[in-house]
Amino acid sequence: MHDVSAWITLPGLALGVALLCALLYPLHRRLQQRHQRQLRLNITQLSLLRELIGGWQRHRGLSNGLLCGDNSLSQDLAAVRLQVDDHLLQATRLSGNQQAAWASLFDHWSRLRDVRNSDPANNLAQHHLIIRNAIFLMEDIASEFDLSQGRSELSYLPCIWHEVIQAAEWAGQARALGTGIAAARHSSAEQRVRLRFLKQKIEQLSRSAFTTLHNHEQCRRFNLMRGEQTVLSFLRCIDQELLNVEQPGIAAKAYFQCATLAIDELLALIDVALRHLQETGRGATTGNSQAKKNPD
Repeated sequence: MHDVSAWITLPGLALGVALLCALLYPLHRRLQQRHQRQLRLNITQLSLLRELIGGWQRHRGLSNGLLCGDNSLSQDLAAVRLQVDDHLLQATRLSGNQQAAWASLFDHWSRLRDVRNSDPANNLAQHHLIIRNAIFLMEDIASEFDLSQGRSELSYLPCIWHEVIQAAEWAGQARALGTGIAAARHSSAEQRVRLRFLKQKIEQLSRSAFTTLHNHEQCRRFNLMRGEQTVLSFLRCIDQELLNVEQPGIAAKAYFQCATLAIDELLALIDVALRHLQETGRGATTGNSQAKKNPD
């Protein structure tokens, strides 16, 4: 005998599945839209942090040169200060899960932005601290959820948030310390030891970062050859102008500019990654919109 109940329940089962899908689809859509909003917010925060880190690094170098005796850097310092203020103003309009960390950065900058009554050592230490906390915040935001969304084309991102940003920070510290040395026209044994350490860290991390990116499928997005050569030129400048001479002869502004070229190349790698993230985010949003219009 045929199982009559199977014939009776199959249409009902199909109807039940259809009703369940109809009920779950709006929920799925809302979760998907929330995910896309969070993705865009995190990319915006990462972009602002990249600008702030770069700004605070420049402010550190220029202020140290100024405090060590080169008054010609004061105008550039004032311009950088205004740029940082503008980026922080943009950050005040953001929402998200990192409000306490952002508030800490705002407070620290309010006490750090005027360096006129600072001594060079404390000025450097406070800049190191605010930049370190900004890098920690960048890492937290980058790891809050999978920015790559499982795409192999974005699998290089951990290299960006770790090796690249840290190489840029070691280079930034070498710029600040070296600018002060060039401004003062002399260096202590302690400063030379620190500068050699920074040079070694820049070499190690930049080599690791460039190797990782060279071996990635998206390597053509990056101008890696120019970046490598510019970083190497900066490392030679540290050796020739500061470490291998009895008395530094390079002008503080000239050293600052040489270092800045290298740091800008490293930070440009982060800019490329952020643009790539924005492209893939827009692509995902467009794809979801098309799927909604054409559910078949």
